[in-house]
Amino acid sequence: MRLCDELLQGAIDLHQHAAPSLFERVTDDVGLAAEARARGMRGVLLKAHEQDTTGRAALVRRQVSGIEAYGGIVLNHHTGGLNPAAVDNSIKLGARMVWMPTLSAQHHIDHFGGSHFGKAMKGRTETRTPARGIGVLDAAGVVVPAAREILDLIADAGICLSTGHLSPREIMALVREARRAGVTRILVTHPDLTLTGLTVEDQKALAAEGAVLEKDIIVMMPAWQSLSLEQMTKSIREIGPQHCVLATDFGQLHHPMPPEGLRMFVQMLLEQGIGPDEIRTMIVDNPARLLNLV
Repeated sequence: MRLCDELLQGAIDLHQHAAPSLFERVTDDVGLAAEARARGMRGVLLKAHEQDTTGRAALVRRQVSGIEAYGGIVLNHHTGGLNPAAVDNSIKLGARMVWMPTLSAQHHIDHFGGSHFGKAMKGRTETRTPARGIGVLDAAGVVVPAAREILDLIADAGICLSTGHLSPREIMALVREARRAGVTRILVTHPDLTLTGLTVEDQKALAAEGAVLEKDIIVMMPAWQSLSLEQMTKSIREIGPQHCVLATDFGQLHHPMPPEGLRMFVQMLLEQGIGPDEIRTMIVDNPARLLNLV
């Protein structure tokens, strides 16, 4: 077995997309889980911009044996926005991750001109989408009460907070507030994507606050290219593998299946001199810790 395949044994990709979705996807939930199992991965975390995925994960667990499937909720307009009741319900149904707004984030709308991905990927998300986006800070830069209530729910449940498509200013403030609320598992969503706009120094500061940085292969792909492989490698070395996870953010038709994308990412980093033990930290150990599986 090739080293890149060996390193996938027990891995978990914390960021991938599958059908059903408002965007065309390369596979559905069952196909994703079956492919991950075939690669020897431990589990999949189902993320959907449009709906809570805890029920979808439960069905996958019944359909595909030998793989762990987990879900969560993205706090977009589709699911009620910053809605503590929706988060509480998702937690009671088994959520392992709560993502802050993505398509509905004001920062996302400002960047792309709407609740879509511009020219990078077509979808059906503009229909009936409110023009006003969601933010987590008030005019004074303080985290709004609904977001604070959600942080308390996440802390009490011991699950993971992910920052979604918020602005750098919002991410910095939210992570600090989350730590004050007692949230112990925090994942910064694709910090290297142009949309997110976090510098390496920003990422190091977030790591010092206890957050984990999600390093995604998508940011190096043609439709989304935000940095080079060399820059990606340098950032991992500066931040430290102990503060990073490797993920794909794949599921789009212009990319391979997410497990193959994770294998590609592993091989690319091996060729850049990132060691096998460092890679396992980022694709096995850290994801399991964030999902409270260890």
